[in-house]
Amino acid sequence: MFQLWYCFVARSLVREGDFDKLMQGNINCDVLFVAESRAIVRYIATNYEGLNLLGSTPQEKAMVDQWSCRAIVRYIATNYEGLNLLGSTPQEKAMVDQWVEVEAHSFEPPVLEILGELYFGPKVQKVPDVAVVEENITKLEKVLDIYDAQLAKSKYLAGDFYSMADLVHIPMLHRFVTSTGKESLVTSRKHVHAWYENISSRPAWKKIVEQYPDL
Repeated sequence: MFQLWYCFVARSLVREGDFDKLMQGNINCDVLFVAESRAIVRYIATNYEGLNLLGSTPQEKAMVDQWSCRAIVRYIATNYEGLNLLGSTPQEKAMVDQWVEVEAHSFEPPVLEILGELYFGPKVQKVPDVAVVEENITKLEKVLDIYDAQLAKSKYLAGDFYSMADLVHIPMLHRFVTSTGKESLVTSRKHVHAWYENISSRPAWKKIVEQYPDL
């Protein structure tokens, strides 16, 4: 069964050739990494025919700089049967789109700021800025309250089906819960916590965490 693994990947993985191994077979493989790093997204789009993600005109190419890996996730989910990540009805598709946008514009920004101060910063001897952390915790709390209310009504964000809306949250949510000391923001919210435990226990994600525990 085709599985889509969406995860953070260090740039060194590209240099070591892991993407070449994973992409062998022109996507007819059982595992695909979709990387958060825009550099890796560009690498994939440049080196693997058929994705057509970089554009053919200067205007189109400029748009690529605004893209994240969500573009590749959506491309694959649209073009390869069996993934069922985008919903099957107009209503479901609209809900998926809505929550992907929420993740991109309301969830990711404060989480990235908190990770920057509490996880990535210390790796380069940067002292966390407490004010930045507190400001973004306040923002994230409001977002997670909205998530908790939604997840009280359905098992997953877009409804009672696993979708791209849930998938795109996994890497950053995992790193936030396991590496910032602020996991209570998730665990204290009953429905968010249950959702997190559900999506992070999926076999594909558990396998990638085992293989790359520092991602």
